Amino acid sequence: MNKAERLIGLATGAGKVITGLELCEKAVKSGKAKLIILTNETSDNSKKVFMNSGIDIIYLESKEILGKCTGKETRSVAVITDKNFSTAVLKAYNDKEI
Repeated sequence: MNKAERLIGLATGAGKVITGLELCEKAVKSGKAKLIILTNETSDNSKKVFMNSGIDIIYLESKEILGKCTGKETRSVAVITDKNFSTAVLKAYNDKEI
């Protein structure tokens, strides 16, 4: 597990991650989402929901990896609702500290 994925796990444990398409879409629309996490396996229709949100998006390799980070079996979309966690995850992802 890389640094960004470990940070997603920490954010999940802190209650700062929402998973599932409908709940994530609601979080984006309400302004609660600070970072969107998709996978390379997320469907194009689901990706379109988030593409024009103006919120940073990162991509993990698979639904299984995102599921493992969030303590679920598989997930294709998640959002982080905390600014500090989202900044740390985005930095780790962009710095290739993975």
